[in-house]
Amino acid sequence: MPKHNRNTHAHVVIGVDLGGTKILAAVVDAKGHVLGTGKKSTHAEKGPEAVIQRIEKAMDEALEDAEIDKSQIAAIGVGAPGVVDNAHGLVISLPNLPGWDRVPLSKALRHWHDVPVTLTNDVRAAAIGEHRFGAGKGTHSMVAVFIGTGIGGGIVLNDRVWEGFRGSAGEIGHIVTLADGPYAPGSGTRGGIEALASRSAIEREIRAALREGRRSIIPELLQEKESTTITSGILAKALKKGDALTIEVLERATHYLGLHAASLINAFDPEVLVYGGGVIEALGEWMLPRIEALARQHAINKHQIERVKIAPAKLGDRAGVVGAAMFAFDALEGMAQPT
Repeated sequence: MPKHNRNTHAHVVIGVDLGGTKILAAVVDAKGHVLGTGKKSTHAEKGPEAVIQRIEKAMDEALEDAEIDKSQIAAIGVGAPGVVDNAHGLVISLPNLPGWDRVPLSKALRHWHDVPVTLTNDVRAAAIGEHRFGAGKGTHSMVAVFIGTGIGGGIVLNDRVWEGFRGSAGEIGHIVTLADGPYAPGSGTRGGIEALASRSAIEREIRAALREGRRSIIPELLQEKESTTITSGILAKALKKGDALTIEVLERATHYLGLHAASLINAFDPEVLVYGGGVIEALGEWMLPRIEALARQHAINKHQIERVKIAPAKLGDRAGVVGAAMFAFDALEGMAQPT
């Protein structure tokens, strides 16, 4: 991405995408331009205090890359992979990061720079980014579905992200799609789409079939890649080679994703469903047309159903930092409004 003139950005924010394995920070202007980035490993096992220090180092690196001073930063926006309380600046819980129980993250980051700090869910932040500057740009209603190790998403209605009564809206990965289906690890939800069609779920199904003696090139690909995980890239390669087991499992997962998409269309009637995440980046060309066909088949309102678009995400791993930054910009704008 090209750099922009950095001497004219007096009103910029830092967006932070806090992940279980890595932290990405970016200096972002109000038009969504990323002026500089910083990336650090999370080291989640060391606990919240150490992770917060890693966030600060990532932000320092982003400032250095953008060649701007901390004094130019008007706010900080953080997308975190769990439950947050933005009103009180708390991270309530992060399932994949140990020790995060009502951590006052906003207060901690204000010691780094005393500006407003906003908190939101990481996939909700990515949805904001895709709506403002990605595949949902120009629409007024959008649902984003991110398929990776798990499945998460975000909902935009009337140009605003829908947070819900308790700030926990958008947990579309746990919409029950198969009654009495498998459990999603860590969630307690049975039969949710995450337990049926995430990369983890696909891997679980393939490994179960291999234990039963099914033939597949997956073990060969794992050995070739020196990997213990059936990654999205390995799935894509097996699909390309016509591996029967991989195709069978992917077809089943895609079937459930199609039913899930129909439920989202029936519930929210969005202009566009945006699909992102590692699984879609690797397999979207094969999966999305199948998801779309099934979704339209099961949509209740068939009138002008072709106008409801299903599209791949455009921003990649920058969606989260851009969206977190926009969430912070929105909060600044709200503060500036007369009461």
